[in-house]
Amino acid sequence: MDINGPTNLRVYTLYAQLSHSMQLECFLTGPSNIRKIVLATNIAETSITIPGIRCVIDCGFVKEKFFNSIDGIDILKTVRISRAQAWQRTGRAGRDASGICYRAYTKGEMDSFMNSTQPEILRTNPTSTVLQLLAMDVDCNNFDFLDTPLDESLTSAYRSLDGLGAIEYGPISYITPLGRLMSQYPLDPKYSKLLTSASSFGCMEEMLRLVSVLSSDNVFVSSSSKSELATLAHAKFHSKHGDHLTLLNVFNLFLKAEKPKVWCHDNYLNYRCLIYARNVCRQLSDISLRLGLTINNSENIESFKKCLLKGFFENIATLQKDGSYLTYSGHLKAKIHPSSVFHLKYKPKCILFTQMIQTDSNFLRQVTDIYMDWAKEIVPCLRNGLK
Repeated sequence: MDINGPTNLRVYTLYAQLSHSMQLECFLTGPSNIRKIVLATNIAETSITIPGIRCVIDCGFVKEKFFNSIDGIDILKTVRISRAQAWQRTGRAGRDASGICYRAYTKGEMDSFMNSTQPEILRTNPTSTVLQLLAMDVDCNNFDFLDTPLDESLTSAYRSLDGLGAIEYGPISYITPLGRLMSQYPLDPKYSKLLTSASSFGCMEEMLRLVSVLSSDNVFVSSSSKSELATLAHAKFHSKHGDHLTLLNVFNLFLKAEKPKVWCHDNYLNYRCLIYARNVCRQLSDISLRLGLTINNSENIESFKKCLLKGFFENIATLQKDGSYLTYSGHLKAKIHPSSVFHLKYKPKCILFTQMIQTDSNFLRQVTDIYMDWAKEIVPCLRNGLK
């Protein structure tokens, strides 16, 4: 983006989900007498060095993933950085010449920051860790962690695994045969449950592809200079059933494309993320065959949605009179994320979501419409909870 005025500027963005070619633009030497401005996420803290940067403006915030043990939901929210991160950001200026960092917070505020970033095991969902340790006959309640997760988080993880059928929860918890199958996948147990259930619903191939895309970063590329063209290109993939089938449409067409790199460029899709998803899909298919699971496929949308409920039964929300949604776990009010195909359009009475993002409001990402009767049928523990 160019801004012409008293001083000529060229503005670039830099974040993990940006296409590789657009990321490289930040590193190119610009024309003389043009000031280069890079708007970056925390990818710029330690991963890269951009030549020519003389000035850094640090906002003092970062988006991090947290696990809400009370609600049993993963939340992406904006939080203050640590002092260690602040000094890392300062170091981005003056790498090849003298530079300066402007901090958008006071010294007193910085003194209140944590010394270092909180270990991931203390703020993320420990469910996968608990399952892997139980598969080795190790009970997390007696395991000597370097950084021990909160008791509430471990209890929530045990209960979630019990709901998925992966363990028998009690004073002494045991892994089930299904749990041992699930532990063979290098995935979040919710995704593992989808794959171990998919064959019985006749949609194993579809679920393998969906889980692979969900395991990757955002496949949609947004362009500030060509936002209308990107929106039109993405609309071709939209499914009236929601975002999960929209992602599946993208991946199916990507696999069929004769020139996938050109096809991604023309449709404003992240080629690198889709290649990663394709490699993940091959690996998951090999694991599934080794476990003796049948790789079948079906065009039955209802069976596909019911299978989604097997893994995401905790991620259900119902429409309220004010147009917001109330989550089944935790009873949190939330809105559908602006990136969803349902945003500003038809609002289903009951939805299933992959993730909750918390900024000034709660937003539900990757949404699919479902029926409450399905939830009660597929997951018995919900029969008395959903209305």
